[in-house]
Amino acid sequence: MKITMAELARKCGYSKATVSRALADDPRVKPETKELIMAMAEEYNYQPHAVASNLARRRTKTIGLLFPRAPRTIADPYFLEYLHGVSETLFEHGFSLLIPQAKRKRGTETIAQLVAHSRVDGIILTEPLLEDQRIELLRESGVPFVFLGSTIDPEVSWVDGDNRGGAFEAIRLLGSLGHRRIAVITGDPGLVSTEKRLKGYYDGLAALDIEPRSDWVWPGDFTRQGGYEAVKSHLPQIREGGVTAIFACNDLMAIGGIQALTEAGISIPEEISIMGFDGIEVGQFLSPPLTTVQQPVFRLGQEVARVLLAQIEDGDQPVQITLPVQMINEGNTIGPISAGK
Repeated sequence: MKITMAELARKCGYSKATVSRALADDPRVKPETKELIMAMAEEYNYQPHAVASNLARRRTKTIGLLFPRAPRTIADPYFLEYLHGVSETLFEHGFSLLIPQAKRKRGTETIAQLVAHSRVDGIILTEPLLEDQRIELLRESGVPFVFLGSTIDPEVSWVDGDNRGGAFEAIRLLGSLGHRRIAVITGDPGLVSTEKRLKGYYDGLAALDIEPRSDWVWPGDFTRQGGYEAVKSHLPQIREGGVTAIFACNDLMAIGGIQALTEAGISIPEEISIMGFDGIEVGQFLSPPLTTVQQPVFRLGQEVARVLLAQIEDGDQPVQITLPVQMINEGNTIGPISAGK
């Protein structure tokens, strides 16, 4: 039976990063440690991953930066601000960025190409999945990596905003205005961030002693069009008073929802309240400005870059950072529940 690098690391009593370096004859690994790991690898017939065997152990001073699959792209205002933080920090340390063309599928082909051709010293990824095949591939390759967004794997480095806590506070805020029938527009299925923000929504309902209902959960995909379609398809429910407030799990979906409400002649916040999550700059230019849970997006990019640079230098231990979020523009697109509702 083939043994993985993770299993070999456990048997040796060292981290995967140390094992990877020892197998690559990295001078940073003590000779006695290297000798033990090589002996254990031979004993257990460890076979390196194909892409790992092709990895040249020289610095390229280049970082691979991967963005989400379509329909979300680098054109998303959130990712543009995040990219600013990443690039500024990397450039300050003499690194350049390589951004491969995004593919529609969530496969590992792009990562394999980056690693196999020794094109990068590290990789930054976004939007961890609940079941993410990219993680094991990167572990096997020995290439340092970090996620924007928390993972369910405790041994992966990541930087994230407080998704669950921020969603919880959003629902509590709406509840303080008298809203008891609060809908949520969810994010793309399968993402950790979608799961956490939805859990925060349920936490908020529980804190308000509100029984959740399935017809308050509207599927979305983190895009403006997704928010537009979610609200448009539930206009009868809104008009009948079945929902008095909407929490969209990101700002783009909130903006799409506002468009659908405006087209339907439903006034905001007089007839319905709506708010988002992320705090992208474009939301401030709406009239009225979007009420939202603001993440420190630029700082998220900075911290992701710093964590990766530390991993490249000596990244034996995973680093996981959660940054606080804050409510902004309260009282703009949300308000007290209207009389009669």
